[in-house]
Amino acid sequence: METNDIGNNYVGMDSSMLLDMAHSKHATEQQKNAAVSQQFESVLVKQFLKEALKPMFKGVFNEEGGAHRMYRHFFTDAISESIASGGGFGVSSILQQQLNQASSSKNSEKIEKK
Repeated sequence: METNDIGNNYVGMDSSMLLDMAHSKHATEQQKNAAVSQQFESVLVKQFLKEALKPMFKGVFNEEGGAHRMYRHFFTDAISESIASGGGFGVSSILQQQLNQASSSKNSEKIEKK
């Protein structure tokens, strides 16, 4: 299965959902790799946006207030998940390719040992 066939279904999963999937016997290695790499890219995009959007929020709210931090957090989350689910920066697909190659080479080594 190609990484593009999997889609970006895993962006926005919380950590408990991701942990459940990692230990699931019903998910394939490719699905697990896709979920982890998409979540990684989403977090990476959030970190970039957190700094990049700071000037945009200056003077909008009381910068020391909780409402300002909460609004900025939700806004950044929404944008980063949208970017990641739309294909992101390509980090997820590269990471998926590397993880899938590593898992397929492990499987072939197991078969050779038998």
